[in-house]
Amino acid sequence: MNNDWARWEKIPGKITNGSTSMISADSWNRWRDDIKILINSGQNAYRFSIEWSRVEPKIGSFDKKAIAHYREIIDELLKNDITPMVTLWHFTCPLWLDDIGGVLNQKFPAYFARFAGKMAKEFGDQIELWSVLNEPTVYLNAGFIGGNWFPGKKHQYLSAVKAFFRFISAHKSAYKSMKTVNSKIKVGIAHNMSAYFPVRDLWCDRLMTKFTKWLTNEYFLNQIKGNLDFIGINHYLTHHIQCKKPLIFDQIGEEQEYWWPVRPYGIHEVINDAKKYQLPIYITENGLGDHGEADKLRGKYIEEIFEQLNIALEDGAKLRGYFFWSLLDNFEWASGYSMKFGLHDLSRKPKKSAEVYKKIIESYKAFS
Repeated sequence: MNNDWARWEKIPGKITNGSTSMISADSWNRWRDDIKILINSGQNAYRFSIEWSRVEPKIGSFDKKAIAHYREIIDELLKNDITPMVTLWHFTCPLWLDDIGGVLNQKFPAYFARFAGKMAKEFGDQIELWSVLNEPTVYLNAGFIGGNWFPGKKHQYLSAVKAFFRFISAHKSAYKSMKTVNSKIKVGIAHNMSAYFPVRDLWCDRLMTKFTKWLTNEYFLNQIKGNLDFIGINHYLTHHIQCKKPLIFDQIGEEQEYWWPVRPYGIHEVINDAKKYQLPIYITENGLGDHGEADKLRGKYIEEIFEQLNIALEDGAKLRGYFFWSLLDNFEWASGYSMKFGLHDLSRKPKKSAEVYKKIIESYKAFS
């Protein structure tokens, strides 16, 4: 891989167990196997990324072979009536951009818009749905404040703010570039949205909850809302907020074998919050991470999630689709392969939860 993350992960201690993303789920080579899984499980849509560093390995130079490879994948998806949704930035930038400051470079929005426009020109006749940026606020928090993701900066708040506004500009510029090339495509975002509830029914807890929701979920969307054709929601966490230390007061239950506070009812809350933008809504990511040994909780979680989706639809949400994270176990950034989100393992063997998901799809007509 010719990107900034692949360079950074080579530094000892950056990734759990010294894992590397060089192969990951190997979908670059095993994409036909992945499509077979989609077909056999009855899935009619597939969200994947076009890796910027593969397509533009050198500044201004686009790789025709890489573009042809992606076109082959897209052709096969469409041949099997599977709708592609493509993401253009999923936490990585080409090395040539990293060498000049990455997302902090003032030209980052222009470079990204050029890449996005090129992709719209190449694939706009085949791909309607584009979730252009993936979770920019998560990247900023983990990379510039927490420091456990690339670029590994800790408590660099000014850099985080600077990058935050670079991403806003990048999205707006990409939107205009892509729509200029093809006005018929639908351009959105895959935005991380956690659900927040007050710990106590006190005005201060309610106010702090409202502020936290505005800061983490709404502010970025408010800045780009004139440049969105749909809202993509990545939802994993539900937090309980109080106006004293600790701000986030969560008790981790038995919902999973990892540390995240997962509550299925949270997805209804974030969908309800997104309704005010009056745009179509896609759940671009939602899932449950465990250590992959038992897969005993994921099936129940999926069933409960779809109960909440039904409630959201009954409440009038413009919910147009749902993408489970993920089809396969894969490289989960700083956690390496220790976190398991897949319905299938890396060998493409289905887990018990894959059968649960298949049965739900067979009986579910709400998005059709």
